[in-house]
Amino acid sequence: MRGFHYGTGDRGSMEVDEHTLVVPTDQKKGTLVKVLFEPNARLSDSITYDITAWSLPYAYGMEAVATEGRVALQDSPSRDTAPSAGIQKGAYAHLTDWNSMKDARFLADLIKAGIRVRRSEQAFQQAGKTWEAGTLIITRGDNTHLEDLEGELRNLSEKHGKLLSPARTGLVESGRDFGSGYVGMISGVRVALLSGEPTSTLRFGEVWHFFEKQLHYPLTVLEGEYLDGTDLESYDVLILPGGWGYGSFLNAERKAKLKEWVAAGGRLIAMGGALSHLGGEGGFDIQRKETGESDQTSLPSYSGTRRDRIKEAITGAIFKTRVDPTHPLAFGYGDTYHTLKLGSSAYELPGRGTVVSLGDAPRPVAGFAGSEALKKLPGSLVFGMEAHGQGEVVYMADNPLFRGFWENGKLFFANALFMVE
Repeated sequence: MRGFHYGTGDRGSMEVDEHTLVVPTDQKKGTLVKVLFEPNARLSDSITYDITAWSLPYAYGMEAVATEGRVALQDSPSRDTAPSAGIQKGAYAHLTDWNSMKDARFLADLIKAGIRVRRSEQAFQQAGKTWEAGTLIITRGDNTHLEDLEGELRNLSEKHGKLLSPARTGLVESGRDFGSGYVGMISGVRVALLSGEPTSTLRFGEVWHFFEKQLHYPLTVLEGEYLDGTDLESYDVLILPGGWGYGSFLNAERKAKLKEWVAAGGRLIAMGGALSHLGGEGGFDIQRKETGESDQTSLPSYSGTRRDRIKEAITGAIFKTRVDPTHPLAFGYGDTYHTLKLGSSAYELPGRGTVVSLGDAPRPVAGFAGSEALKKLPGSLVFGMEAHGQGEVVYMADNPLFRGFWENGKLFFANALFMVE
């Protein structure tokens, strides 16, 4: 099928088969289809208060083509019974892939059921099949404490529609064997989420909804005003959602407390506005990028001031980024990712901690970005990680959970919980 290819932003083609999803515009809700799949909505005026890009192929990370040609359609075959879960009694291990939120929910339920799970840090080949980094490996030897491992796996795999593949051995044809240091145990984590004054209620709500309604994983909410008296050793992960009050909240004493906790093995996930105040004197290594000299040569008129300010803004535009898929924070992704950028703040992280970043001359594939805002984006951080002592800080400059609809970013957050170490 040929047409506009969303991944390249140009004309291209993709292969179609019986599993391809076709959404025709020749239907009663055809106008809605066109709106939701519009690759780059036209703006009559750059002054706007909300996001300016929302195309579903980018939001869901799908390979997609928009074509004006007619596509032959047929109804999907009905299924009277669910497919076999692939469970084999007495197998050495069971394997399953890791590339979607369905996999993350499956893993969350495995952990809650007390099933021990490993993950492969590198791709490997077994029985002629290639398994990518992040593959979940459930060995019988790790789960001798369970009376009916296969029964538990069957129930959970059918619940989540997951197909498992039995393995007869822990040896592989290429890559690292299951007993190597590259196949580590996934630990269940005790997660706390900061709320209150320094956070945005909207950003807090997005994270809360992710845990309660999407991932279904336990979460403790910590009020910011009580953080000083909280024993952070009770938690493995602390999330700082986006907000505008971190300037006064993250004083020297609180940053010192967070650094001590991270150094002892904690994992801090900082999002949005929290990044701006974690660095600096006595803080972590995150730094803001500043734009170059302004090209303003004359004083703006009063009536034009608002329009001049929009040059510094990014109003929910979509950018294509580069990804290091070998890093655990990016397991399940390829070497590119489309991010929804909600503002012009830009950050840099020294060393090898940058996992997802913008290119050298970034331009939005959809949506509005001001000319001055674009000047500080080259090479800027999208997602990254900084090791500190025995723990780490995960930085999320862009929001992968925005309004719960940016589906393609949610696996990054699941990786920050379960895959990094």
